[in-house]
Amino acid sequence: MNIGIFPCQGRCNVSMMTKTVAEFFVDDEIIRVLPNLSLSLDNQSGVNEKYIALNGCPATCASKEFELARIKPHEEIIMTKDFDPKNNEKYEELLNIV
Repeated sequence: MNIGIFPCQGRCNVSMMTKTVAEFFVDDEIIRVLPNLSLSLDNQSGVNEKYIALNGCPATCASKEFELARIKPHEEIIMTKDFDPKNNEKYEELLNIV
């Protein structure tokens, strides 16, 4: 089984953090970073795949994209809730945000 992760598409520090986390998996053989959800995921690579919505904050933009694509993610992670970084609502250095 493979895992597809979709990071938040926002621009604040915590949404940028989700993209940074996703970058760790770019070359992974099991985890696939989904650049967008507008393409159908019902292809051969998506048949045995579980999906994770990687949200930056409680606005849950990544989860909402899954909803728009009519796909239910198997897991939803919210960085500010699950890991408690501070949301500064703008893009700044990812260092020292916790």
